[in-house]
Amino acid sequence: MTIDKGAPDVATFGVAMPFFDHQLAYDAIAGFAISAQRAGFDGLWLSDHLVVGPPPQLSRTWYDAPTLLAGLAGVVPGMALGTDVLIAAYRHPVAAAKALATVDIVSGGRLTVGVGTGHSEHEYVTVGADFRNRGAVTDEYIQAWKQIWTPGPAVFRGEYIVLDEPELGPLPVRQPHPPIWVGGDSPAAIRRTVRLGDGWHPLSLTPQRYADGVAQLRRECDRLGKSLPTLSYSGFFGDIVTRAVEETTRVPLTGGVEQVIDDVGRLSEIGVRNFVFRLGAAEHNNAQNLEQLALVAEMVLPAVRE
Repeated sequence: MTIDKGAPDVATFGVAMPFFDHQLAYDAIAGFAISAQRAGFDGLWLSDHLVVGPPPQLSRTWYDAPTLLAGLAGVVPGMALGTDVLIAAYRHPVAAAKALATVDIVSGGRLTVGVGTGHSEHEYVTVGADFRNRGAVTDEYIQAWKQIWTPGPAVFRGEYIVLDEPELGPLPVRQPHPPIWVGGDSPAAIRRTVRLGDGWHPLSLTPQRYADGVAQLRRECDRLGKSLPTLSYSGFFGDIVTRAVEETTRVPLTGGVEQVIDDVGRLSEIGVRNFVFRLGAAEHNNAQNLEQLALVAEMVLPAVRE
């Protein structure tokens, strides 16, 4: 097994866009994106839901992730853009491939496609997607995306999708395609990452659980003769504060500044090269979100980039 030459030598630090109902005025979203770029973050990441289920739910309003990323591409020139993560089975692969290629084109090749299977049966049923076979559907849809993004005929014959078209444009700027980073840490997600992905992008694992996942990735890479994919880490909601907090109530990339710096160090030792901070906690207003950006920019980023 070899290390993926496409993996960045220097770690990058992104931030997930807030998505709670009271944080969703477009001016506030654009302002958050601009502030994140000025604060020194490398990328913007958007979550993906099409509908909300019965309570409790995180938010009742969700922007379409590819559409909003395309809009933000012009707001923050040069900043990386990513889905955190796009649920592949919710959209016909032709529609999804076109939308994602469009984002890559208007951004000049800045898109990373984080992709997952999701977890909400209600959401699957509402949009007419196959919850029981979501893993197999996701695998086929990723393969179909790649065929659509390849110059020439778009031909794919699977159990859940069949394509036979002379050509399906537009083609993305990044070739052969935008990087595909797979979410999840189940055995199926690990296999999907190695077979179909360019990176691994799970959500809010402890450092030990992340290390266990990397060990599984290495075994699967050895089995298939593949390179280790880029390793990414997406955090979960929580404040970053100047004082230490109780470890038993803390998730990685939240808590005291020194604790967060330590998290980045431990995960970097495992091989993580991209970090996504999720700062827009449910109880925050937009001003508090900007305060969190400033705190991370002033006290965390300089330390982890030394």
